[in-house]
Amino acid sequence: MQLSAHIQDWLQWVLVTSIPLRHLDEVGNPIGIASGCLVLSAGRKFILSARHAVKPESNGWAIELGYDSEKGTEMYWPKSFSYMAEMKKGSGIIDDVDFCFAEVAADLESTYAHRTPHSVSDVRPRHIFGIENFVEPSLTAIYAFAGEIKPEMHGPNSFATEMNVYPNLRFLRSEGLFHVFKLPVDHPGHKSFRGCSGAPIVDTERRVVALVSDGDETDGTIRGVAISRAVTALSWYRNVRGAA
Repeated sequence: MQLSAHIQDWLQWVLVTSIPLRHLDEVGNPIGIASGCLVLSAGRKFILSARHAVKPESNGWAIELGYDSEKGTEMYWPKSFSYMAEMKKGSGIIDDVDFCFAEVAADLESTYAHRTPHSVSDVRPRHIFGIENFVEPSLTAIYAFAGEIKPEMHGPNSFATEMNVYPNLRFLRSEGLFHVFKLPVDHPGHKSFRGCSGAPIVDTERRVVALVSDGDETDGTIRGVAISRAVTALSWYRNVRGAA
C-alpha cells in the first residue's frame, strides 16, 4: 500500500517520540529496558514512563541521551522517580497507576540515531511534548507508538536493540485507568513489545493519548494508561515541590 507523504512524515516523527530507558546494574551493565517520553510542564521538564517497568523498588534507571563515536552511549540518571495511586471514592480501595515520572534537567535533550555495526545515520533530536499535547483518544483517529526491543549483548561493551514503530492502532474503549487500542494485525506476542512499556501512544496530530502498558494476545489489543493521569500527577508535583 502506498502511504501518503503526510503519513510517511508522521511515522518518521513517531520514531523520535519514544525515549529509551536503561536499567543498569552496579557496574553499568544493562539488565532491563523500557521507554518513556519527555514533557515540558509549566517550564519544567519531566520523563514519563510505566510503573511496571520502572518499578519503585528498582534502582539504576537512566535515560539514553545519544551516541558519541568517541564516548559511546551517553546516559542521564534522574534523581528519583515518583509514583501515584488512586482511591475509589467511598471504597477505601487504593489502586496503583501504571505510571511514573521524574523531573530532569531543564536543558536535557535526547538524540535519535539509526545505528548499525558500520555506520550512524538519521541523527535527530527526540521530541519533547508540551502538556497541551495531552488529549483524550478518538474513535476516528489512528495511532502509533515506537520502542526499542530485543536487547542483546554483543561483547562486554556493546549493547544492541531493534527500534520498531507500531502504526495504525485504533481506539476501541476505555477501561478504568486504561485506553484500549486494536492492533491492525494479529498480536505478535509480548516479546515483540518488551522494551516499549512507557512509550507514548500518539495520533497524527502529534499529540499523546496514553503510555504503553500491556496487551492481550487473544484479542489483538494494546492497553495504555490514560495520559490524563500525568496531567494530574505533574500538577500535584509542581504544587508540592514549588519552584524548580
